[in-house]
Amino acid sequence: MALAIVYFALFALDRYSSNTDIVVRQPGSSASAGAVTGLAMLVGGSNPTSREETLFLKAYVTSADMLDVLEKDLDWSAHYKEQVSDPLFWLAEDSPREDVLAFFQRVVTATFDDTNGLLKVAVQAYEPAFAKKTLDLIVATSQAFVNELSRQMAREQLRFARGELALARQTYEQKRAVLVAFQRKSNVLDIESTAIARATLINEIEAHLVNSRAELTALLSTLAPRSPQVRQRQNMIVSLEKELAIEQTRLTSTQADGAINVLASEYRELVIDAGIAEEAYKLSVAAVENARIESTKQLRALLVIVKPNLPDEASYPDRLYNLIALFLGLLMLYGIFRFLVATIEDHRD
Repeated sequence: MALAIVYFALFALDRYSSNTDIVVRQPGSSASAGAVTGLAMLVGGSNPTSREETLFLKAYVTSADMLDVLEKDLDWSAHYKEQVSDPLFWLAEDSPREDVLAFFQRVVTATFDDTNGLLKVAVQAYEPAFAKKTLDLIVATSQAFVNELSRQMAREQLRFARGELALARQTYEQKRAVLVAFQRKSNVLDIESTAIARATLINEIEAHLVNSRAELTALLSTLAPRSPQVRQRQNMIVSLEKELAIEQTRLTSTQADGAINVLASEYRELVIDAGIAEEAYKLSVAAVENARIESTKQLRALLVIVKPNLPDEASYPDRLYNLIALFLGLLMLYGIFRFLVATIEDHRD
């Protein structure tokens, strides 16, 4: 306790803390936009897509990359290496990079609040202006990080969409080439139309055949079977029957040697495949266009809910609180130690 009093009275330096609250949001994606407005919509934590990116930002704020930016623009570690009186917050001149990063993560903290999705960032420094300047640079660098993250996501989506478009176009061209080759091989542009026309022709032949048979029956009732009119009608009926058999064979043959029904079935399958490939190609074109438009927009935005402040008084160390907490802790340790000693002595007796 005496050592703690000496430390806080003579060695501990005042540290000023600059604080800010930030959050990553996707414009227009708030799930509760119809229910809340203004600041409540921004901090309501209702956008699940921003939580992951805010956690990415939390890791970036306390990373070595952020430390490199601060060292380059502010010579950040020099501010802490200048003091030598506080042994608990002392950074040696020749400290290795790992020690500087560990010290950086002690004085720069980022805390994610699950209740509202805010990222609370605090910077401790020996001068209020330096603490605020450091935090301002962290916020500006974080904005650039969020923008680059958004652009990277957009580029990946656009690259994927273009790859799918190239694949869909290749598939469509292949299906269309197969369909054209089939049409060229069968010497028919539209097998289905041909099949319909042939079925119509068969119906017409059947109608003529029925009429001819009826006329033959009427002629036989008045003329001799060997009369020229009867023989002419009989010859016509035979010709119609032969033509009908030929057309029916060509339409419904089970052989795959040019039968219309077989060709129509194959043609229908090829048309369906080509149609599916064409629709996939159209969707891929639309996806590329949407990805291109999205890539030009700001997909993510860093919102500063509470701006970095310029502290008026030191926040650390809280000497009275730390001394009282240390005193109570030492009393508890002393009590536990005395209890153990008394227990051992009782067992000896």
